[in-house]
Amino acid sequence: MRHFLSFALIAASIFAFSQTKDQQNGEIKGTVTDPSGNPVLGATVYAVPQGLTLDDIAPRSVKTDGDGKFDFRRGLQLAVYKLYTRKDEDGYPDPFTPLYANSNSPTPTVDLTEHRSARVSVRLGEKAGVIAGRVIDSESGTGAKAILIFSDEDGHAVKLSVDGRYRALLPAGKNVTLMVIAVSSHFDEQRPIASLRFEPGQEIYMDIPVSQH
Repeated sequence: MRHFLSFALIAASIFAFSQTKDQQNGEIKGTVTDPSGNPVLGATVYAVPQGLTLDDIAPRSVKTDGDGKFDFRRGLQLAVYKLYTRKDEDGYPDPFTPLYANSNSPTPTVDLTEHRSARVSVRLGEKAGVIAGRVIDSESGTGAKAILIFSDEDGHAVKLSVDGRYRALLPAGKNVTLMVIAVSSHFDEQRPIASLRFEPGQEIYMDIPVSQH
């Protein structure tokens, strides 16, 4: 009887393992292009299960190769996914982040519940604006530590911890408010120092003086 129970437990474990393995057999591959249709090297592609929010587990991601191609290599569960892509260094932000969300950005949907493999083309969305510069001590002119908070009119925000130089992507076509908090022996919160609005791909340089005393 003991041998029978042991055999049954082993069989159940093998079945459960095979079921789990089978559920992670989905594959999505394809190409990332820019708005002009050119393949993009080094873009990050996210496969986000429908219903996943920013409070849930992080979605799977891969990078594109020199030909703009990506492949999740059968590591996905059988589900329905939306695909998002970004390349911060070229000014294409993460459209999964509320501040950068754009209803006009293309977000392909892939259903792996009917077909285990899919090939899809993903296009980068609209370029963001870029603001860069230095946070400097207003008395000495040297680099200073601060927290920069960029927020839109709907309350969506991104926060950067800065030590001197900074660079941030800001959504095009939105009014964005910049709040600065100087980091010293105490927090010296500043009033909003700028209201910003960018065109796609626009770049500005701005030094931000702060008081650390």
